[in-house]
Order: sequence, then structure tokens, then C-alpha cells
Amino acid sequence: MRKILVISILLIFGNSFAYGDILQDSKVWKFFGKIANDAKSNFPELPFLNKELEEGILKFGSATYIGTIKGGKAHGEGVFMFPDGTKYEGKFKRNMFHGEGTFIDPNGNSHEGNWKYNKLKSHIDNNTREVIQLSKALGKSEFFEIRGSGQLTNKWFEAEMTQVNVKKAEISKELDIFDLPSVFSEDYGDESKIQEILDNKNAQIISQNEKTSKDISNMQTVFVLTAKGEQDMQSEKKAVAVNNDVYQNPHSGTSKGGMSGGGGGGGC
Repeated sequence: MRKILVISILLIFGNSFAYGDILQDSKVWKFFGKIANDAKSNFPELPFLNKELEEGILKFGSATYIGTIKGGKAHGEGVFMFPDGTKYEGKFKRNMFHGEGTFIDPNGNSHEGNWKYNKLKSHIDNNTREVIQLSKALGKSEFFEIRGSGQLTNKWFEAEMTQVNVKKAEISKELDIFDLPSVFSEDYGDESKIQEILDNKNAQIISQNEKTSKDISNMQTVFVLTAKGEQDMQSEKKAVAVNNDVYQNPHSGTSKGGMSGGGGGGGC
């Protein structure tokens, strides 16, 4: 009887952390899992040991899930059918698309791989990746991400693909010395004339850029940050700067306070 009580306490304690992904992959969790499996075999009459998967159907608005269910949520293997005719077949984890699975659009195109928390990430190169995201309410969305640099190399930021003209010349903000009127010219020092020359030069640059952009060999695909990606990157940079300041000057706040207090004492 004491053995049953000890096992029961361990199982209840373990189940309270069942939703921690890190714990589930740990040796501790596997140890408790083995005890649970042994307990289910030896003591099948205990009701709290029988939380098994069951087949069923779940509705998410106009979308439908058919597959295994645990605790009222899609969990295990199943098929999720979206209202627009697209579907996902594969593994689920607590209502999330998680594990090996395939998303199929109405034209039969598929995205297959190891999904993690509703996302499938495919590397284009070491610094760029494509992200397919599934939402039970909105369906599929896709975007790109580029890796940060410096202290942000472990962070990824939303980006978009665009075409740039590698032969594009930059607009001039001022004339160089060779474009300015000669010191012997009556236009020398004439601001309106200088501006006219600058405008004519930029008009030629714009015309040349339009011409080179029509040559497909001059166009190159690049990935640039979206407004959201730029905002997220700036936020991360600020956070890194604050952390660096705290690390380099851990007592900066107390030092200032101490000096201020010392000055006050001297005055007394």
C-alpha cells in the first residue's frame, strides 16, 4: 500500500509539469515516465493513470480537426482542414501544429517538414530563411527572416524580398570640384547656377538608372527588413546596450548615490 501511495504522489507531481517542453525531454521526466508506464501496467484500476489519447473531431470556427485528442485539445496525429480547402496532415501538440507534418494548398503544392509551434522554417542560406506560419483562424501566411549581426547573430528579424539594380547610381547632394563653375567664370559663386547644374546632373543620373534597371542582368534579389523587422531589431539593440552598460558598470547607480551622500555629509 505504501508503494502505491509513493508512486501516486510522484505521478501527480510529474503531471503538474506535463506542459513543460524542456522537462519532458529531460532525464528526470523520462524517469518519471517509466514509473508511470509501469504503474499503468501494474495498477490499471487507478483512474488518474488512464489519461490516454482518444480519436475525435474538434471544430475551430469553420475549420475542422480530425484525429487524436488529449484533454480536449488536438494532440498527436491528425488532419486539420481549413475553410479555404487547404489542409495540414501530421503531428499536433496541444492545438498547435507541432512535429512532422505537411501543409497542402488547393493546388496541391505542399510544405513538408518539422513544424515548431505553428511555424515551418526553411533556410535559404546561413543568414536568410523562409517562414511558413499556420493559424487555425487565418490559415497560412509566409514571410522571410534575416539574421542579426554582431551581438544579435542569434536573433532573427522579419524581412521581405525585393529586386535592386546593382548598377544604380546614387543621387548627388552636392557638386564635386570638377562640376563647379571655373573661378574665371561669371557663374562662379552663383548659388542659383550651381543648383541648376546639380539638378541637371541628377536628372542624368535618374535617366541612366531607369535605363540600367530595364536590363535584367543588372537586377539582383535581396532581402531587406520590413518595418516590423526594423522596429524589432532596434528594440533588441537597445536591450543589448542596456545589458552591456549594466555588465560594465554594475555599481554605477550606487556610486553616484554614494558620492552625492558624501557631498551632503561634508556640507554638514
